[in-house]
Amino acid sequence: MTAPETASSFRFAWRILRADTRTWAISVSMWCLFFTLPLITGLALRGVLDRLPPANGAGIWTLVAVLAGFEIGRWLILLPAIVQWHGAFVFWNTVPRVNVIRSLGQDPGPVTGRLPGSPGEAVSRFRDDARDIAQVLDVWLDLVAATLASVGGLIVLVIISPPAALAMAIPIVVVLWIGQALASRLRVWRWQEREATAGVTGFIGDSFGAIGAIKVAAAEPAILRRFQELGQARAVAARRDQVGTQVSQVLGGITANAGLGLALVLVAPALRRGDLTVGDIGLFTTYATLVSSLPRITARWSAWQRQAEISAARLGRLIGDRDPDRASAPVETYLRNGPPAYATDAVVPRAQRTADHRLRRLEIRDLHVHLDDTDQVCGVDLNVVRGQLVVITGPVGAGKSVLLRAMLGLVPRASGSIRWNDDVIDDPSTVFVPPRVAYVPQVPRLFSETLADTILLGVNPAGLQAALALACLDDDLPEMPDGLDTMVGPKGVRLSGGQVQRSAAARALVREPELLVVDDLSSALDVTTEARLWDGLFAAAAGSLTVLAVSHRPRLLDRADQVITLDAGNLRP
Repeated sequence: MTAPETASSFRFAWRILRADTRTWAISVSMWCLFFTLPLITGLALRGVLDRLPPANGAGIWTLVAVLAGFEIGRWLILLPAIVQWHGAFVFWNTVPRVNVIRSLGQDPGPVTGRLPGSPGEAVSRFRDDARDIAQVLDVWLDLVAATLASVGGLIVLVIISPPAALAMAIPIVVVLWIGQALASRLRVWRWQEREATAGVTGFIGDSFGAIGAIKVAAAEPAILRRFQELGQARAVAARRDQVGTQVSQVLGGITANAGLGLALVLVAPALRRGDLTVGDIGLFTTYATLVSSLPRITARWSAWQRQAEISAARLGRLIGDRDPDRASAPVETYLRNGPPAYATDAVVPRAQRTADHRLRRLEIRDLHVHLDDTDQVCGVDLNVVRGQLVVITGPVGAGKSVLLRAMLGLVPRASGSIRWNDDVIDDPSTVFVPPRVAYVPQVPRLFSETLADTILLGVNPAGLQAALALACLDDDLPEMPDGLDTMVGPKGVRLSGGQVQRSAAARALVREPELLVVDDLSSALDVTTEARLWDGLFAAAAGSLTVLAVSHRPRLLDRADQVITLDAGNLRP
């Protein structure tokens, strides 16, 4: 059985708790009040029972009224506790998700090695693994409150019958031993369930994103068979995972019931001797029932804590080796500060840009890129001056896209220097972003949102119409069912290939970059549309826009200020 990677779920959850200790403290205080109120109920019950007149049922209604009053008050406390808990639970889910997204988007250097192998794996980590960590904090509430109430109950039980109190305490130790014995199995089963779930989720996403290819290839039966296989594998893994969890908790319940039964047997001699009053019996029953809840909660805590060790490791891998603890670092969230403002710092008007923003010269010297055990780029030099159009061309596999991605910091470079004006750029991934640089990849990625949202991605929409016109996308809007509010579908599946590429161009143009980096627009655009796009772009820019583009179109090559030809990663003379 494979041993999966684990990390401390206790440490992970503790750091999230420290992100907002006040919220957790309020929740645990309300939970402790709910759990400990039966201690008062038991004392009240003993007092009423000991004062009932012999052979007279008149006092029974007093007993009912007292018990009903305490129970109603207890459940009234639970209502605001649940409301408070729900807000806290959402926050506990939010912290790791926000930190992971922030790390992937803002950390220096390439992040490709940290990304999950499939979209389904990403969904599983963000949804299921973050929830597992939140459940650890949730069960801590029950455990703290139940422990506090049980300690109070055990103290009283010791006074009534020390052997019976010991019988109630033994199940707690037994449950901890069971949890330790099942720990490795619970971890492996949870890891297998997560892997199987990711497989199903990823396959669904891929199928919807490639529905056209499936229809053309008449691959529907094969897709259905594969989906069935993945679903069956997930069912087996999920069943095993849930059975392991339930077995752990059921054993905890059985142990608790056994301890309760043994305690009643041990207290029976005192009942026969008359050493206990009717009130003592009522008190013992109330407190014994209260203490018996602790082994059940302990069993749940033991299982969830072990399973969450898988989740902590999976979330930590998204952060990488730099500092895995940042997945649980304190954050300010939407829940605290209201809706976020537009990311207007990514669209600084040209007139307001500082000298640091403005491009005078981009200089690359002796750039080497080594990927997949192959030298992809070998000692390339490149100079781009403000206002120029520089075109990189060459055969397929020459290293053109790798050169652009290395310059942008999306893949690691083995050696070489990059300068923006006169400044050496050690980490282009954090510098070559809007408003300095915008990038149109060869295979754009669109979010399954409205067309407007997938273009803007949070920036101020003031320049949207101009960007649509420059990207030659404005003429397509009347043909879309809802115009700018049209849902583009997963990866833009509802758009044509040319519309996807022009949407990506609009996304870059709305940010008004100093340097526009374009990786082969011609892959999905016809010659006329591409020519119209470039003509409109340069006419509107009036010499203020600098472009570094990969292309093989003669029209663009003839217009270029420089043409760089690559062949097998080397500059061709």
